[in-house]
Amino acid sequence: MQANSSYFTTKWNYLRNHRAFKKAPATAIFRTIYWAVLCQLGIPATVEIPKWKCRFFLPAKFKQAGSTGIFVLREDYEPELYYLERSLAPGSVFIDAGANTGIYTVLAAKLVGDAGKVLSFEPGEESYKNLDRNVKLNNLSQVKLFKSALSDTEGTAKFYHIDNAPNSYSLGGDGSENTTYEEVATTTIDSVLSREGIDRVDFIKMDVEGAEEYVLQGAKDLFGRMRPQVLFEINEKAIDRFQLSDSGAWNFLKSLGYEFFTVKDTGELQSVAAPQEGNILAIPKA
Repeated sequence: MQANSSYFTTKWNYLRNHRAFKKAPATAIFRTIYWAVLCQLGIPATVEIPKWKCRFFLPAKFKQAGSTGIFVLREDYEPELYYLERSLAPGSVFIDAGANTGIYTVLAAKLVGDAGKVLSFEPGEESYKNLDRNVKLNNLSQVKLFKSALSDTEGTAKFYHIDNAPNSYSLGGDGSENTTYEEVATTTIDSVLSREGIDRVDFIKMDVEGAEEYVLQGAKDLFGRMRPQVLFEINEKAIDRFQLSDSGAWNFLKSLGYEFFTVKDTGELQSVAAPQEGNILAIPKA
């Protein structure tokens, strides 16, 4: 009971300080309550996002699946989405590593258009089904889906159901004998680009629960040719499951001449001098 209370307190504090809540608090509160009722009844939803001219299917999970934030906040879900709108253009190539249900995949596809490409990776059985559904729902022929995890090698691996929360599933185990898992395929960015005959990438988004350094190691050929922008997360708890350095992905990109930023809730950039928890945007120095 105490854990649930703490969870809802944390989420409420996040919501009331969010830009979208301040812009339309009554709408945000109504959507939160309505979604909680739908989830309690096990009723999924398909929401319209007029700004992107898309529809988005959301599984009826109130906690730890990414659904609640999207249902309540829509296009304001994460400030990095504002930045993505300014960064991708028709014809761009976008990689979504750890796509979950596909909010970044769908937006990127709308931005790159028919002349562009979106390579979207999601190894989890449940999330992949929802991702596939959202791509088909919006007729996104420029998206190619891969039911595999990006890493530094090709093969298979255990994909652990951390906290039984699809947006926390990870290739890194938590050491608990009670944690279930599924066997998934692993591949690398370099291998996929070679097979697909793609010779450039403009933007990589990674939400891979601690495996960011491995994903970058599997893209050495790509980074030897060009410098795409990279959006990644520093999640110390998730990274520790791999026994990797919390600054591993940061140091990899820094060695290639990248500088680092966070995205403010207006979509503007704020320079970051040292690794910190949360989403980090890496941009190659001019």
